[in-house]
Amino acid sequence: MSSNFYTSTHANYWLLTRSELQNGRETDLKYATHHQLYCLNIFFASLIQKLGKRLLLRQIPIATATVYFRRFYTKNSVCETNPYLVLAACVFVAAKVEETPVHIKSVVAEAKVVFAEHNIKMFPAEPHKLGEMEFYLLEDLDFHLVIFHPYRALVNILGREPADAGRFPKTRVEEDVEVKRVEADERKKREDEARRAGGAGAVAKGLAATLEDGEGESEAERIRRLMGRGSGEGLMEIDEGTLQIAWFTINDTYRTDVPLLYPPYVVALAAVYIAFTLTTMTGSAARTRSSSQVNTLAASLETNTALGLPPPPTTPAEFLASFEVSLPVLFSCVQDIITLYPIWEAFEPSPQRASVNGAAATPGSADTAKFGPEEAEALVRKMIEEHMVDVGHPDDAGKTALAEQTKKRSRS
Repeated sequence: MSSNFYTSTHANYWLLTRSELQNGRETDLKYATHHQLYCLNIFFASLIQKLGKRLLLRQIPIATATVYFRRFYTKNSVCETNPYLVLAACVFVAAKVEETPVHIKSVVAEAKVVFAEHNIKMFPAEPHKLGEMEFYLLEDLDFHLVIFHPYRALVNILGREPADAGRFPKTRVEEDVEVKRVEADERKKREDEARRAGGAGAVAKGLAATLEDGEGESEAERIRRLMGRGSGEGLMEIDEGTLQIAWFTINDTYRTDVPLLYPPYVVALAAVYIAFTLTTMTGSAARTRSSSQVNTLAASLETNTALGLPPPPTTPAEFLASFEVSLPVLFSCVQDIITLYPIWEAFEPSPQRASVNGAAATPGSADTAKFGPEEAEALVRKMIEEHMVDVGHPDDAGKTALAEQTKKRSRS
């Protein structure tokens, strides 16, 4: 299992473009609109969430199952498969991958209950069918099963958990002092060797050579090393409410294409940005220490001062600006996330979601409001039935034979 996102299959194979997603949906778009397919993704994500909860799975396996489902349908079409069987197989595989395995009979039994609540009758309640689907799923996923979720990036960014806990026996100040001491000893050793070799002139040449070779750590390298340890030191303090809103926002992203389009750290920063905009976070509120944060603002200030580094950010704008992330990419991710809420509210009205989203949750038209879970289930059946008709009776049926007969007649 890869511990480095940048060398993982997630980063190298499963960060897709919008055109790739569009190409994977060409067949389904013959039987449904873009808006209907968007709502179907919300519908399927909700079913995965419900099935995962009934199986007592944590959020990470549920999120993994949702990503598997989305990846599978970049290579397949809803109208050509049984999405409910695929959905159950994704939950079954994700539970094993995330080390919370569930018996296949339990998955089938709980899936029957969840689907019955929505009057879904297409699910084959047979364990061997689910086991067979598991192999098709793994093949279409190219056996790339490691998923990097934004949750860990979020707790690291907000200083709740060190990214590299246990790897650094020394503090940043102690490490900096040690590095400077070693560099000073090396410099003194070179000067002594040069002095023994040829006097003052050789010492000057030795110092000049040292400067030309660039030996020792530059200031930029030093700051990058100290600030990139992921220890949680030197970070701005974020209140608990912001963390909770960002966490819930990440949960919602699995109903969109965001996990297929952006790396997890961009999704985490986008969720933090949305959380900042939804809270009345002032400078004083930002300095209110949360009991779950690793380092206090006072400790961060003291550490940075001792290292000669700039103080940690004290406002949300400074905090977000401190990350080397492309702003167009970040705001594109933010836009993809907030686009979800008015569509989701029209599809599955919720008093809680309406109170959070306010006016943004107002549906754009009466037609949009009419499409809900019942219509989504009916649309899935309609898409599959119409595709079967098209396969059995294609538009060009008989045209090939007629063309051949015409050629024979012209020859005779």
